[in-house]
Amino acid sequence: MVTDKDKTKNLTLARQNCANWNSGDCLGCMMKTKNKVLIFKVSSKFEGKVCQVNTKCDYFDDVVLPGATNGI
Repeated sequence: MVTDKDKTKNLTLARQNCANWNSGDCLGCMMKTKNKVLIFKVSSKFEGKVCQVNTKCDYFDDVVLPGATNGI
């Protein structure tokens, strides 16, 4: 279960480190690698909507959080 403290921490990390953060809304740019190829798409599920970091955001989980945790 995600606590209120964790939610606040996640939003702070997103605000400070996420390339998709736009005044609390998401730009919706998602990326992943498949067979060593970078795949990029703009997701209508996230684009222009309030940051969903505390519900489910693969970009935050796969890119932002590991980078912030490792000091990158």
